[in-house]
Amino acid sequence: MRSSSLAATLAVALSVGLSGCSDAATSTSPDAAASSTSELRELVPGAPGAPVATASGPVDVEIPGWSHADLAFVQMMVPHHRQALEMAALAPDRAASQEVLSLARRIDAAQAPEIWLMSQWLEAEGVDVPQAGDDPAEWDHGAHGHAGMAGLLSPEEMAALIRAEGTDFDRLFLEGMIRHHDGAVQMAAEGMPESTDARVLELMEEVATGQAAEIARMESLLASL
Repeated sequence: MRSSSLAATLAVALSVGLSGCSDAATSTSPDAAASSTSELRELVPGAPGAPVATASGPVDVEIPGWSHADLAFVQMMVPHHRQALEMAALAPDRAASQEVLSLARRIDAAQAPEIWLMSQWLEAEGVDVPQAGDDPAEWDHGAHGHAGMAGLLSPEEMAALIRAEGTDFDRLFLEGMIRHHDGAVQMAAEGMPESTDARVLELMEEVATGQAAEIARMESLLASL
């Protein structure tokens, strides 16, 4: 379960990222969400029974005392999430299954706000933020004693997914996303013991539990194709 501060921050980011979206397409843009940070405010829970207030300034994302495990996880998870959004964006025009289309929309709605949040954390730490279009390998911390960026589709696999349509797309999407999610779960699980920041640890736990549950649903859906 997320803490109230992380849940509130992601809820605000989600409301901004999903504004203007319709059920007909997967259109959340993490880069667009990042451009609206000056308008975001963090909810401040009050005492029991008291109304929820709004912070007077922009969301505070200052995070002192990161371990290298925290940095490695966040820097790798930004491009990792971005590929999941690229995969999800293909579904409206290619998926035959409404369940696959709904899954793609849920992935987009969950991971785009997390990209925004992680980018804010990295900026607050004064370290480089992975940008759209970067080669994910540039951000792989496997050479530094941490788990590598697991589960990514290769350029050839992404090209095959782009070419596929109908049931073939559904199958490739589910197979690829199961592996993609499994890689994220591994990265989160391996980072938890060395994490020193409560908010990064909380996100690791959310990724591990949330994506493990989606893997189970995807495996069931894949078996039904």
